[in-house]
Amino acid sequence: LRVIKYNNPGGRAALGGGWACAWARYGPRLVLTGRAADRAEKVKPLLDTGQAIYVQQDTARPEDWPAVIDAALARHGRIDILVNNAGALAIKPLDKLAPEDMTRMLDANLYSVFCGMKSVWPHMVNQGGGVILNTGALMAEKPVGIGVAYGPAKAAQQALTKTAALEGLVHNIRVNTVLPGLIWSDGWIRMAGPEPDKTKAGLGPTIPMGRVGEPAEVAEVMVFLVSDEARSITGAEVPVDGGKSAG
Repeated sequence: LRVIKYNNPGGRAALGGGWACAWARYGPRLVLTGRAADRAEKVKPLLDTGQAIYVQQDTARPEDWPAVIDAALARHGRIDILVNNAGALAIKPLDKLAPEDMTRMLDANLYSVFCGMKSVWPHMVNQGGGVILNTGALMAEKPVGIGVAYGPAKAAQQALTKTAALEGLVHNIRVNTVLPGLIWSDGWIRMAGPEPDKTKAGLGPTIPMGRVGEPAEVAEVMVFLVSDEARSITGAEVPVDGGKSAG
């Protein structure tokens, strides 16, 4: 069984919680983190069975990482996988963006990933390897005008992933990015209004495959990318977007 340090289990769109629960059926031991204590409710079944522990953490604060690493090592003795899923989104036109918007995007989407990778790296080196999986965004590759802060932050994160993947080769550490598309999550359901099924059906035609994705579909790809079956894959950006990135 592998020990996974998983950021943001009950995040802004609650995708992290859905992914963590989907991963759980494969039997890993999970260390889940989030900025708010109430996020643990999203993964309560995993906590109740003892398969996961929850540690409150802001991933962009370097001083928050030692306690998380210590908790994982005290309970399991190792960290096999790091999933950097924390992030933030700012969609504004350029003339409406404040400098603090860009700072927030870089902190949440780039600096937090750097802090996580730096924190687990020496432990993975010492134990002979590991896997790091970062959650990216299609906007890094397909810019949208009002994503002038978010897209560049995610593009920088992907550059960090590729660079770390090359450095990790000599340590048996693989580093990859998964790129979710439009995934039907709690965030979308909240925005959908009184007829979420109708909204979901209306969004389908905007996806080349003709339907909105589900959190479990992303989780399955993530599980593959950290498995031994993907041992030759590193530095990759893997879209799970119903063909959106191909168009």
